[in-house]
Amino acid sequence: MGFRRILWLSAAAVLTLGAAPAAPPPNWIEAPTYAEMAAVYPAKARAEHLTGQTQVTCTVTLNRRLSDCAVIRQTPAGYGFDDAAHKLVGRLRAAPGPGVFAGAEVRFLLTFRPEMAERKAAFLNDPTWADLPAMADFQATFPKTENGVNHVRVVLACDVAAGGALAGCAVESEDPAGQGYGAGALALAPKIKVGLMTPEGQPTVGAKVRVPIRYELTSDPRP
Repeated sequence: MGFRRILWLSAAAVLTLGAAPAAPPPNWIEAPTYAEMAAVYPAKARAEHLTGQTQVTCTVTLNRRLSDCAVIRQTPAGYGFDDAAHKLVGRLRAAPGPGVFAGAEVRFLLTFRPEMAERKAAFLNDPTWADLPAMADFQATFPKTENGVNHVRVVLACDVAAGGALAGCAVESEDPAGQGYGAGALALAPKIKVGLMTPEGQPTVGAKVRVPIRYELTSDPRP
């Protein structure tokens, strides 16, 4: 019986609607949590079940925190999303990277979803994957059966814990089912992390994510 090898795989999220700054926002090593954004959700917007979004510009300090912040756009206006954004910028700290240095200007979004105000941990549609398993990890957890399956799709549903780690993961879908592929994907979850903010400015810690994993398999001609 020949061996099987993993030829290609992916763990990627489907992007959703939402405007984004012309330049990518920094990678954040500290950021508000889902609960912290819920705590400052404007009361008027909460009462009307409104989504709000702000675009913020700030100056980077020596320790990569933010100062001199200003909201340059908010939608909808008049609901207090600008004040809420000002209460959150002190929780942000950027990772080292291009364009992140003392005195640099950075622009980013902060998006407020009604689920936050209701303290519901909703699924995020566009997380950034900060850490993914290595190929060796996939090889180690993949079922070692020769069953003729070439295409495997597994989706995990997980909570996002402190630092972007995944917790409480469960198999949401598995194709083909009943052959151990879901269990193999679950074994990979401790090696997956998400960024602390999505590109459209939603916090991830305290929210939920779906992790789609795809395996494409081919026979290995080696004995």
